[in-house]
Amino acid sequence: MIAYLAPFVILRQNAHFTINDNLDWITAWTVLANSGKTFNLTGTVGQMLGEVPRSCLPSGFNIITWLYLVLPPFRAYLVNLLLVHSTAFIGMYLLLRHYCLTDQRQSWLAWAGAAAFATIPFYTVYGLSIAGQPLLFYAMTNLFHDKKVIVSVIIIITFALYSSLPLAGVFILAALGLAALYDYWQHRQNRPQFWGGIALLAAAYCITELWLIYNAFFSAGFVSSREEINRISLGQARDWAGVQALITENFTNGQYHAVSLHKYILFIAVPLALALGWRQKREFKQIVLLLTLTLCLSILYGLRYSEFFMSAVAGISFFNTFQIQRFHWLHPLIWYIIFALCLSVIANIRYIGRLLATLLIGLQLGFLFGNHSEYNLVIQKQTGFSVMENAWLYENVSYGEFFSDSLLKKVDNYIGRPKQEYRIASIGLYPAITQYNGFYTLDGRLNIYPLAYKHAFRQIIAKELAKNPFWQSYFDDWGITCYIFPAELEYYQVRKSYQLKLNHLELDIEAFKKLGGQYILSAAEITNYEENQLEFLQRFTEAWSPWEIYLYRAR
Repeated sequence: MIAYLAPFVILRQNAHFTINDNLDWITAWTVLANSGKTFNLTGTVGQMLGEVPRSCLPSGFNIITWLYLVLPPFRAYLVNLLLVHSTAFIGMYLLLRHYCLTDQRQSWLAWAGAAAFATIPFYTVYGLSIAGQPLLFYAMTNLFHDKKVIVSVIIIITFALYSSLPLAGVFILAALGLAALYDYWQHRQNRPQFWGGIALLAAAYCITELWLIYNAFFSAGFVSSREEINRISLGQARDWAGVQALITENFTNGQYHAVSLHKYILFIAVPLALALGWRQKREFKQIVLLLTLTLCLSILYGLRYSEFFMSAVAGISFFNTFQIQRFHWLHPLIWYIIFALCLSVIANIRYIGRLLATLLIGLQLGFLFGNHSEYNLVIQKQTGFSVMENAWLYENVSYGEFFSDSLLKKVDNYIGRPKQEYRIASIGLYPAITQYNGFYTLDGRLNIYPLAYKHAFRQIIAKELAKNPFWQSYFDDWGITCYIFPAELEYYQVRKSYQLKLNHLELDIEAFKKLGGQYILSAAEITNYEENQLEFLQRFTEAWSPWEIYLYRAR
């Protein structure tokens, strides 16, 4: 754990993190923390998407929100990362030691299994939604056996405060509910503490997700941008061959938001345990049962994207906006319990068992460390080789480089006005960067924001969307990302090394000004700025920053 987390602590803002759904997402918390409206239920926040309803921003009853309230942004990000991985280690150790590997002679395997789970490269912006599942299931198993009730209650409440109901909580509640019903059907035995634990988790989520519930049921006249999500138009529907490919991919490699990096577990540890340890009937049965469960979750994941299902639910808002396939977010927990059980079986093999188990632990930990952003960079530099899965997520940009605070400070100083007096939009530059540096933006990215604002913003870029079917579908049929998408760009971000120019940009500047826009910060030079009723003001650059900013003012 120390070796895994140390590079982030030592390198600090020079460390490298995922941009997609991570660094480009954290400004929801920084904007909320700066607004002074963290615990308000109603009202608006003016720093992003023009004037976004407070209820569209993260919960005020969430530990990540509290970290951004009391700490500077990077410290909040780092402390959250440390807490997430530490909780993953503690929770998995407790679950394995008390309920999976109870033999004292195998306690070392519980440590190893916990270390492996805790070194998964979690999306820490999701808090404990995945990393905290072992601790939650440890608490729920305690209640099932009527043990450690007070500690378990504290764990359940903490989990609700540090996770997301729509991303993981609803699926965990469903899984626990099904487990409780199955247990009652099998044994006809009342377990009030266990049922009470499920009820407590649901009740706690009703409080921690108060803003989400308000939006869904009590915000009069609010229509979410998610109402226009069209997954068929986005090309997500699959024929039967495509569904089979999705099932296979999810079962063997997982999905990057719920990354598990389990292929060596599946292709080496599991076959060894099943082939050599078939005499250990209890563990053998548990491994087969859990493998069947993971396969069922992968099948559900694939069927969710089938043409049949997509067509059947096309007109039903709930199924368009809610991703019911996210039961696969239970995969990391299940795969690492499987890993621990396989190690238990293999370690008991006469003569070579402990050696084989040790080699498997070393192989899995080596693979996990190879997927650590900093260790991967060192390995690539020294050998030219990489074992990193989902490498496309890592763009070799550090935290400090991404947000480039001193570069944006130059822009701020040049404009020379209080930021709250004007609005900006960006081109080729993530709005998260400008929001992080205190600018008030018309663009932005949120899971939920008003549909009416999406339509008003679309007028600015209507001609550009008409020239590029990909960006048109991405904006119209997904719409979570409310950016200016120039038709000439194949990929949104523009680094200064690309030396790109926009020669045929067509923006509706009157629509831009109608929303309050005054300045555009573009990472690519706009050669026809005069045709767009823009005035070029200044170019800003710094040697260490990957961005180059051209500042334009609407005439």
